[in-house]
Amino acid sequence: MKGKIAALGVVVPALLALSVSPASSAGVNATADAGVTAKDSGEQFVKLGRNVGCWYRADEPDHLTVGSRKLWGTVQITRCTPRPPDKCHVTAAIANPIYNVEHKDDGWKSCKKKTLKIAYTCQDMVTKKQYMTVGSIAMVYKGHAQSHVFHSKKVTQFCA
Repeated sequence: MKGKIAALGVVVPALLALSVSPASSAGVNATADAGVTAKDSGEQFVKLGRNVGCWYRADEPDHLTVGSRKLWGTVQITRCTPRPPDKCHVTAAIANPIYNVEHKDDGWKSCKKKTLKIAYTCQDMVTKKQYMTVGSIAMVYKGHAQSHVFHSKKVTQFCA
């Protein structure tokens, strides 16, 4: 966890506030038995109680076509357990190592497979900068909540 926080720099406090505040605004308590596990495919799993949770991931930001001014990033809930959490709140951001450059909030919705796409319009295509996709997920199940902030690998793109 310390490695992730160090990699995100200043982005973390704002995203932690986003991922924690939805659960508290839903009037629920965070559970102590919830956990996060990682898979080799880049997917991670957040568990709420016994056998309830969702897998999620953040894809590296990239241009869809050569010469495109838009840098696209995606945050996905790839699947949920057969008994899904009651509600999920997903956010996505394209960030450089210091701050968010674009942000999107999906709000509280049912927990199911979904993709949240976000685009940042580059001002120039000459300068190279580092970017990553940062996401947060908050889940509620029977009055208990769990949240997690995660990010893709950093990539260097012609985009400033």
